[in-house]
Amino acid sequence: MGDTLAEMVEVVKGFVGDSGVCSSERAIKAINQARRLLWNKREWNTTAEYVDICCADCCFTLPNRYEQVKLAWVNGEAASLADEWFNATQWKNLYNAGNSCHRLISEVGGRHVVFQEYTTAPYQIGIVIEEPVDAGVTLTFEAQDEYSTYHTVKVTTIEPPQKALSEMRFVGLRGVSKPKTKGRIRVYAYNPDSQSSLLLAIYQPNDVNPSFRRFKIPRSCNTITLYASKKYFDLADEQELVEFYPDAMIYAVLALNSRENRKAQEFLINLDLAIKEQEKEMEGEEIPTCGPLRIADYDRPDNLIGHFHGSPSASDYFYQPSWP
Repeated sequence: MGDTLAEMVEVVKGFVGDSGVCSSERAIKAINQARRLLWNKREWNTTAEYVDICCADCCFTLPNRYEQVKLAWVNGEAASLADEWFNATQWKNLYNAGNSCHRLISEVGGRHVVFQEYTTAPYQIGIVIEEPVDAGVTLTFEAQDEYSTYHTVKVTTIEPPQKALSEMRFVGLRGVSKPKTKGRIRVYAYNPDSQSSLLLAIYQPNDVNPSFRRFKIPRSCNTITLYASKKYFDLADEQELVEFYPDAMIYAVLALNSRENRKAQEFLINLDLAIKEQEKEMEGEEIPTCGPLRIADYDRPDNLIGHFHGSPSASDYFYQPSWP
C-alpha cells in the first residue's frame, strides 16, 4: 500500500468503462467500487491494523473505524477472544488458570454512542470541533435526565477551541445524529459546578450517526492492544492511501466493467486475477506463522436433547493416540 487516491486515479482511469476515457470523479467512484469488491474477499494485511485503546471500568469501546477484533493483548499478554462457538487463545493459556477460558474478552451487547460514562453528577453536553469549516454543524442527541426521561437535544458547533454546551443537564446519552464532517468532533460531559470536563467520545469525519460496540476485558488495565479489521469507507480525500496495489485495482475495475455488461464469466476471471495480483504483492510482506488456537466451547448446548455433565477433561479436546 502506498498509492494515494490521486495517483490511483491516473493508473486506472484508462480502464474505466468501455471507452477508456473518463473524468477524475468517475475514476474515484470506480476505485471505491473496486475497493468494496475486494474488501472482504479475504483477510488482507492492508485492511487490518494494530491499535491501542484506552479502557474505562474494565471495558473498551471499539471505534467505528474497526469492524472485528482479531487478536488482543492485555498488559502485554495475549487475551482470549470468545464468540458464539469458539475462543482464540495462546497454547500456554490452556494451563494457566488466570487466563482460562472463563476469563474471556466478551461483548457487552447493545450499541453505545460514547466511549465511557460520566456518573459523578448530571452534566451539560459539550462539543468541540477541530476544523473551523465544521462550525455551524448540528448534532442531535437522545439524552436521559436524572428522572429517566429522554429528550431530543440539539447542539450546534461553534468556532474552535470553544465548547458548545446544551442548556439542560443529563446523566446519559443513548443516541446521536451526526452528519459527515471535515474534521473530528469531541464530545464532553461538562460539570458547571466544578467547571470540569470529561471526554466521552471522539467522532471521526466519516462517523455518520455513530454507534459503537463495547467489550468487557478479563482484568483491569489502562489500555488494551488489538489487531482488528477495518470497516470499509469510501475514499474522498485525494491524499488518502488506497489499500490495494495498482495491478489488483486494474483487474478489479475490469471486473466492474464485465459486471455492468452482464458478462458473468468474464467478471469472475477478472476478479480472480485481481485477487491473485494482490496476493502476489503480499507474499513478500507476510511472515509465515499461525493464528491462535480456535477451541470449541463444549459447555454450550447445541440442541435440546443432548446435555453435557461435568467438566470437560483434556481428552474431550485433544486426540490421544494409544500406543502398543
